[in-house]
Amino acid sequence: MILYYTRSQKTKIFAEALHDILDLPLYELKSELDTMKNFKFLYRALASVFTSKECAVSNIPSSLPNEIYLCAPIWGGRLAAPAQYFLKHSDLSGKKANILVTAETPIEKYKTRALEYLSQLNCVAGDAYIFATSKGLPEKDIIIEHMHELMRTS
Repeated sequence: MILYYTRSQKTKIFAEALHDILDLPLYELKSELDTMKNFKFLYRALASVFTSKECAVSNIPSSLPNEIYLCAPIWGGRLAAPAQYFLKHSDLSGKKANILVTAETPIEKYKTRALEYLSQLNCVAGDAYIFATSKGLPEKDIIIEHMHELMRTS
């Protein structure tokens, strides 16, 4: 299963590209932040980064397969708060969790931090990938090509 959280719709395109490659079910996580206006959203998103305040996900699946891929953006150098909430409040016991993060600047430490976060949970930490987003929406065909290359080398 591929789960994703997105506000800007950029991460959704990466999740859809991964879906096209792996042919796994796609599931969008919804947060209390999704309905907030931009200024209030920005305030809550930054508060979650600097204070570790949780941002609840309203639709965590009741059961998960043995392997998941979580796609989420980086906020302030950390995994987006709704993605952290999902990982913290899901039953991942013995399940393999892979993570794909998106960021405007794809700094390797973001991927490392995401893996470190997974290692603190009761799951099997799988692979981690980081992809750069641009100002506009990325082109899915280019993403798929890049994902194929990346997955062959990991």
